Amino acid sequence: MLDRFPDLPGCVLTFDALHAVHQTFEKAVLDKRADFLVCVKGNAADLRRRVGPVLRRKPATIRQARTVDGGHGRIEIRQLEMAPTSPLETGWPHTYTVCRVTRQRERRRRGQTVGTSREQVYYVGSFAASTYSPEQLLGLIRGHWSIENGLHHRKDRSMDEDRCRASARGCGRVMCCLRSFAAVVLGRARESFSVVRRRLSAKIHLLPGLLSCRSVQEWERVYKPYSPT
Repeated sequence: MLDRFPDLPGCVLTFDALHAVHQTFEKAVLDKRADFLVCVKGNAADLRRRVGPVLRRKPATIRQARTVDGGHGRIEIRQLEMAPTSPLETGWPHTYTVCRVTRQRERRRRGQTVGTSREQVYYVGSFAASTYSPEQLLGLIRGHWSIENGLHHRKDRSMDEDRCRASARGCGRVMCCLRSFAAVVLGRARESFSVVRRRLSAKIHLLPGLLSCRSVQEWERVYKPYSPT
């Protein structure tokens, strides 16, 4: 994946747990001259086992940030703790920061709490712990998951992409691209999925218009696919 990109000095690449592998760490830092921030889960069991105790051993170096958000019938509290580490301590290359994010969610209906949940997730970064503030790291993590929830989750759940078995040469890539287009359009519309779908079905010329425009913004300006708000 990273081979497709040019050098990225000064950038922080955020990855989910699937990419917590030595080769990705080396390629990001040495080949692309970028930093990384990677979620650590059970697929990298050795790294996960090593990063947990770092925060317990270094209480004096821990920096913290906390956010509280509400909406869509729930309240979510995020607590981030970060501390310096080293490749010698973790056994993994280019790891200089460890973070623990604790998420507490409270689901509410009609002013009453109907459910709660709590989870902890660990991250490692290739940058020094003094490079970014805890608030900035929370922003990087939330930015990553806004893409995950706004695009990948929509494609996997709403469009059932995970079960697609398109195997003809190039067919799978084309279908992935079309689903991405659809996810972007639906994400920008302020109307329900069913309303947008009926409009696009009735005005089929809107779809070739999307492919002929240089950007989604140009398509929205020229073809006006959504009702005025």
